[in-house]
Parts: sequence; structure tokens; C-alpha cells
Amino acid sequence: MNTKQLLTSVLAASLLTTALTACSSDAGSGSDEVTILYRPGSLADSAISGAQKAFPDAKIKFIKTADVDTKLGAALRTGKNLPSIVTADPIRYAPTASKFTDVSKNGFTPEVAATYLGWKVDLGRTASGEQLGVPIDVGPLAYYYNADAFKAAGLPTDPEAVGRLVSTWSGYRALAKKVKADGKFACDDPGLLFYYETWSKGFGFYEKSGDELKPDIKNSIGKTALERAMDFQSSGLCANVTAYSNDWNSGLSREDIVGFLQPPWVGGAGLQTAAKAQSGEWRVATATPDGYAAADGSMLMVPKTSTDPALATKVAIWLTNATNQATGYTKNGLFPSSLGAYKSPDLTKPQAFYGDQPAASTLAGISEKAPRILKGVDTDAINGIFQQSIRDAATNGDSASAAYADAVEKAEQQFGQ
Repeated sequence: MNTKQLLTSVLAASLLTTALTACSSDAGSGSDEVTILYRPGSLADSAISGAQKAFPDAKIKFIKTADVDTKLGAALRTGKNLPSIVTADPIRYAPTASKFTDVSKNGFTPEVAATYLGWKVDLGRTASGEQLGVPIDVGPLAYYYNADAFKAAGLPTDPEAVGRLVSTWSGYRALAKKVKADGKFACDDPGLLFYYETWSKGFGFYEKSGDELKPDIKNSIGKTALERAMDFQSSGLCANVTAYSNDWNSGLSREDIVGFLQPPWVGGAGLQTAAKAQSGEWRVATATPDGYAAADGSMLMVPKTSTDPALATKVAIWLTNATNQATGYTKNGLFPSSLGAYKSPDLTKPQAFYGDQPAASTLAGISEKAPRILKGVDTDAINGIFQQSIRDAATNGDSASAAYADAVEKAEQQFGQ
């Protein structure tokens, strides 16, 4: 980092700290102020722009930062500069659950909870039954493909037919081999195949032990997931590039990558930017090689220091209502957890990029059928270790057994009990 960059970074951090401090001290003077700490792209534009109008008697302040977890962690340790609402993962903050409000006692009633995906709501609930999160988005994994390229390869192009082909791992492998024979790839990142297999089983490298969770690193689900991803990788069926990378963008632009398994934030704006010239050629199919799967996304949490937890909860519910979540998908690529949003014209209408297919309806069906992932505090970190071992193996030429042994050793060193 050069001197100019360092000064810019320090100034940005200083301004954010000043803003947070001001919000904290202001909050103590009245219960009508609601400060919302959020990361870029985590809330719908319509929610941010319309909140003050929706709550004219309150003072709504949004604070945007890419480093929410660091700021929130520091605020929780010191008890200072805590916002009224924050975008976060309740599972990650389970060790500090006592510092957050049970929103079920402040307006997030069972009737309100029933308007969201049930498994998503459950992810915000502690073992003792406290509801710490109001759902925002989810990430249904679907199969995105270029219908023109599939036709050229002698494959079906209809989403239902393609969905049937990828309804088993052997079927997906056969499809990928046929695309490869045409000089292209029907898989971008083998690491996503690993995620798919674990998520479709609701597995997050933890198991229940009474009322507690403990790491379950050597579970056969993780081994099978890595082996299947490695099979695709070692057989040359994946481009071995990660979403949004330069190689991923160029691979899509050149039509070298003509299919992939990804959540909607990749298959939405990412794909439509990289493959802009291919608008109308792409489709979305239900991908069920081993069951439906979805990433859990974020939630809104209310720290107990909030001066008016009932108001903060009410604002959180409004920010994530069906209308805001529907526009959050079309404008920001956030796929809804609100069931009402699935009936919105924003999600049921034909989409030109996908050949006038109502693609969001396919994603909604996946979301509704996906299982809850049994996650622990370190699930994401353990997943990252396994995923990195798969990517390293692609570079080093390691076998599946070597990649698995490497992943298990590293995960157990850091998180084993």
C-alpha cells in the first residue's frame, strides 16, 4: 500500500468511526433514532431510499461499510458505537448472543415469521429459542447455461430437459463431457460443486451434541463432496476459475464457459455483465444432482443497546418486506427470503436475458425446497479450507485423497476438538 492509499484508508476509517460515535451518542438522547450498519449490496436500494419516508417520526441513519464484522466485533467488545440494526450472521455471533435482542418479543411474531422461508428463519434462532435475526436474502444454487451453445453441442436447450440431465451427478458429468468435446466448459469452479453437495445435505461440518454443536470434520458427506468436485476438476470438465475473476469474465465473454452452477448473485449481475452480448441465449435450470441447495445469506440483528428495540425490529421487518425484497432482486441481485416476493411481478415476469424465461420462479422453487444447513461458528472457515484444497489441487495436480487429507489436517488443526 503506498502513502496516498494509506492516508486515504486512515481517513476513511476515521470518518466511519466518527459517524458511528455520533450515532451512538445521539442514540442515547432519544429513542426515535435508528442507525443501520450494513455492508454494500446487502440491502435493497428501495429499502435504503424509502426508510425515512416509511418512518417519518424516526431518524433513520444508514452507515455503509465493507468491514461490518470487524466494526461490529470491536463495538461488542467495548460496548460502544453499536448501531440499532446491523447486517450479520446470527450463527457467527452465537457466542455473544446475549448482546442481541430477541426480535420475537419485539414484533417479529410467529405470524410475521411465517411470511419468510422457514429454514431461513430457523437459522436466526438460538438453541434456547431466541430469535436473533430478521431474514434478508438467500442464495439458491441453480444451473445457468447458454442454450445456443448447448444446441450446437447436440444437447437439449429447454430448462426442464436440462434440469433432468443434471438431476444426477452421472448425468451432469455426461453433459459436461459432451460440452467439453465441443471445446467448451459446462462448469466454472469445481469448488462450487463441493459447496453444492454439502449444502444439499444440510451439512455445515457440525453435528448436534445435546443442545450444543461440535465440529464434524471427517464426516463422509464432506469427503464425498470433495471427491465429486475433484472428479470434475481432474477430468478437465471445469474451467477452474472463480466467479468474478478476470479469467471467469473472459471465459464467459469468449463463450468458452457455457454453463455453471452458482447462486443468483453470480448468475445475475455477474453473468449478465460478463456475457452481455449473449443476452437472450442463457437459461436457468433447477440443479438437483443430489438435492436442492441454497446459501443462507444475511440477516438483520438488533443489539440490546438499541434504545428502542421494538422500533428497530419494526424497521428491520420493513426493510425486508416482500416489496423491498422483490425490488432487491431486480435491482441489486439479492434473492428474496420473503415468500410474498415470489408472487411479485418482479419475480414472475419473463426476463429478456434468459430468453424471456421467468427465471426467478425457478430460483424460488429451489429456495422453498432447500434444506436448512446445520451451521456452527466456524462453518464458513472450514468450508473455505476444503474449497481451497480443491483449487490448490487443480494447480498442483494433487489427487483427491491428497486434497482431502490436506483439508482435514488443516481444518482439525484450527477447529478440531
